[in-house]
Amino acid sequence: MSSKLQLTTLAVLVSAALPAQAALYKVVEVTPGVTGNEAYGTAIQPSDEALNTSNPLGCFDSSVTGCEDYALAGETRNRPDGFSYREEVPFAMDNSFAYIEDDYDGFEDYCFYQLGYATCEYWASDRWSSWYNEAYGSNTPNSLAFVVDGGTLPSASGAINTVINSLDSSGAAVGNYSTSAVRNTPLTGDISGWNQGRQWVNKAGYRVGSVAKFTNGSLYYYYTQAAIWEGNNLKTVLNFGSGGVSKDGDYFGQGSMRDLYVKGSDFYGVGYNTYDDQHMNATIFKGTTTDLTNLSSVQINDAQVDISGDNIHSNSVATNINKNLVVVGQAKRSGGYPKNGAASNRLFVVKDASIANPKAEFLSGGIFFDGAGGEMGGINNFNEIVGRIDSENHREYDGRQRRQRAFIYPYGTAVQGSVEARQAIFKDKEGNVKAWLLDDLTNDGKVSGITDNNNQYRIYDASDINDAGVISATAVKCEGGYDSTSHNAYCGDGNKDETVVAVKLIPISDDTQRSIQPRGYDSTATERKGAGLGFGALTILGLFGFMRKRIK
Repeated sequence: MSSKLQLTTLAVLVSAALPAQAALYKVVEVTPGVTGNEAYGTAIQPSDEALNTSNPLGCFDSSVTGCEDYALAGETRNRPDGFSYREEVPFAMDNSFAYIEDDYDGFEDYCFYQLGYATCEYWASDRWSSWYNEAYGSNTPNSLAFVVDGGTLPSASGAINTVINSLDSSGAAVGNYSTSAVRNTPLTGDISGWNQGRQWVNKAGYRVGSVAKFTNGSLYYYYTQAAIWEGNNLKTVLNFGSGGVSKDGDYFGQGSMRDLYVKGSDFYGVGYNTYDDQHMNATIFKGTTTDLTNLSSVQINDAQVDISGDNIHSNSVATNINKNLVVVGQAKRSGGYPKNGAASNRLFVVKDASIANPKAEFLSGGIFFDGAGGEMGGINNFNEIVGRIDSENHREYDGRQRRQRAFIYPYGTAVQGSVEARQAIFKDKEGNVKAWLLDDLTNDGKVSGITDNNNQYRIYDASDINDAGVISATAVKCEGGYDSTSHNAYCGDGNKDETVVAVKLIPISDDTQRSIQPRGYDSTATERKGAGLGFGALTILGLFGFMRKRIK
């Protein structure tokens, strides 16, 4: 008997001998209803704000019903994006469009100079073929959007690729679509006088995003500015930040608003804007609803591109803001300034958007090891932050890309709007509130035996979370269950294929059946053989899979 089989059999026997355990979340797979090799969960419907006051535990309380009924939005992929369908510029940083101007060589150069992987030839070839199809080829659809469980997807005449960035309170999709003539048009709302438009959220009567104008009639050379719609009407296009202009040499100005919160008459938007030297820096837009044309652009300190005369970052963006004015975002470390072997996409929090000089505090400690990179998913009004983070810490520079896993982080104190009863759910055995990989919180201790068990899934990305605690996510699935409950368990002894699926994570409401049982690791040096992707599927996702808000 092989050592791998012995370990897997032992894991099953030990699991069977232990008392039944429960997780914090039930994994519910959704059926997209559209074609595609892979399905990704991108957004969850917001919960009723009245629920926060009446029962702050939300779906963690058994008296709350309808927790599986929140609409979920997602997208399918048959291949990776070449140039992201949702970002304003290639790789979220190329505001000269030089990388895509150089075709395949540009994709390889971006990987070499900004990511540093030893696999750049393969990385670039896969993305270049996708971009070639779109820019020069047949425009075969790749990103097909869907909304399940009662949500709605506005009709988009002639749509080729569609992305959904969020769902509004009614479950209606907010996002963009492309046609053969225009690469980005909002699903809802006009862009009169502009050539392109992107939208990210619909809240408090406003939609926010960006609009773009071509220069010299070129489809892929343009500047963009942050924009606000009131209802369906484009109301305000915001100026660039201090020193930013629409074009400076080879660089085009860029601005985008990704989220908003209205407090009384005070308006707070977050995203990024272009400043001096055409740098794209994480920004908080501030002002009043009575004069939206004069919102100020305040860049977030320590997340900006230029720090003390060095371009430490290539770009940064604030992705979300909640009612407590807590802001989250990410800053991509420049390839010229890697940290601990990686030019990582660093995740940060701003404690209070209202202060004059907001500062980024990069997530650290525990799963956020020094040099870890990831992707910010979102934050709800209980300061629960979700996204994905590196689950390995080997060198990426001159090496391979790290695997990533979804996480949740109950952030902050009561002063910052956190609720103790909600945070207590996430305490470890020592009583500490901490960040967790969501795989640890979906471990119910059951290896197999039922068709809908949590052990069929390893959660790759968490894209959104509502106040009830329901999460939209993407998982790698092993039909019937992995060989053990471990993080690095095989799928069918390494011989079964895995799939990429969209899932909801539903809180388990019965506190007597709810517990945290961290996953372990199977120890084996036996080489995987056969057709299955096994644990390597996460590497495949990293190298070829869809990246939700940014191609890194």
